[in-house]
Amino acid sequence: MNTVYQEINQQFDAAAERREPPKPSAPVISPPERPLKVFRGSELAERCFERRDFWVESLLCSGLTVLAGAPKVGKSWLVLNMCLSIAKGKPFLGLNTRQCGVLYVALEDDERRLQRRILTITDECAEHLYITNRCAEISEELEKELCFFLAEHRDVRVIVIDTLQKIRAGGRDMSYANDYDEISVLKNIADQLNIAIVLVHHTRKMSDSDYMNEISGTNGIAGSADTLMVLKKEKRTSREAVLSCTGRDIEDRELKLRLSRESCVWQVISDSMEQERRELPRVIVKLIDLMEQKKLYDGYNTSFANWFTEETGEVITPNHLKRLMNLYRYELEDHGVSFDSFREKNRRRVKITYVPRNV
Repeated sequence: MNTVYQEINQQFDAAAERREPPKPSAPVISPPERPLKVFRGSELAERCFERRDFWVESLLCSGLTVLAGAPKVGKSWLVLNMCLSIAKGKPFLGLNTRQCGVLYVALEDDERRLQRRILTITDECAEHLYITNRCAEISEELEKELCFFLAEHRDVRVIVIDTLQKIRAGGRDMSYANDYDEISVLKNIADQLNIAIVLVHHTRKMSDSDYMNEISGTNGIAGSADTLMVLKKEKRTSREAVLSCTGRDIEDRELKLRLSRESCVWQVISDSMEQERRELPRVIVKLIDLMEQKKLYDGYNTSFANWFTEETGEVITPNHLKRLMNLYRYELEDHGVSFDSFREKNRRRVKITYVPRNV
C-alpha cells in the first residue's frame, strides 16, 4: 500500500515541478499480482449449480461438520453406526444414505474395542469402511496424510475424526484465530475435494440456552464449520438424548434419540423435520401442475409470466416468478420440471420442460 501512495505522490510532485495543476483524473496505479475476481449479482442469480452431495439425506453433506457432546454421551457409537451405514448404503437414523467409502479415524479406541463395537452394532461389517487409530496432528502432516489416502482410495467421500482434540497441536494458544486456522485446514480439504469431514468434539461443562455456545473452545470452531451438531442428555444415566443440528446447507432440526441396550444403536423417537417440513409455495405448486399438462414452454420471461397468469390465475411479476424458480430449482427437478435461462437479444429467455421422474 505504501508503494501505491508513493506513486500517487510522485505524480503530483512531477506536476508541481512543471508548474501545472494536478489533473483531476485518477492516478495510474500498477495492478496487484492477484486482482479481485468479481461477478455480477444478476449473473449469480441466474447461474445453475450442481446439487451439493448429501451422504445422509438432509443431514450430512459435503463440507465440514462438528459433532459435539459431553464425554461418554454416546458420540462414538453414533458416528460409528453412521460410518457403517454410509459404507453399506443402509439408512441412518431413518434417513437414506448415499453409499461410498468411509474413513473412520478412531483416536480414542484400540483395535480390540473397535472390533467389539462393530460386532455389537452389526452382523456384517462394510467392505468400504476403512479404520485407523493413529494420525498426525493438524500442525504436522495430517493434511498430507489425508490427501495421500484419498488419492489411493477414490471411493472414500466421508471422513470421521474422533476426536478433534487428538489432532490439535499441544501448547498452542487456544484463541479464536488459532481455532479458526486449525479447523480451516480441514475445511479446505473438504471443500477442494468435495467430501464430508466430521470432527467429533466435546462440549463445555456449563450448559447454555443456545446449544452452539456449549461447544468447547472459541467461536472460531463453530464459525469455520459448515454444520454443527450437539448430542445432549438431560441426565447422565438416561438412554435418551437430543441431537440438535444447524448449518449452512441443512435445515435446523432436533432429533430425539434412544440408545438401544442390545445393539448400542441410536434410534429416532421423533424428528422436528417431520413436523415442520417446508411446504412449497403456492406459485411453485401451480407451476408444477401446469407443466405436467403443457410439458414444454419456450419464450421470454415477460411472456412466460403473462402466460402463467392466464393459465393459473396467479398474478405475479416476471422477476418474482423467476426468483422463485431459481430458489426452488431442485424441488422443481424432484417433480420433473427443469428449466434453462439464457439471454437473447438483450432479453431473458427461459425454456421449461416436464419429464416424469419415472421415465
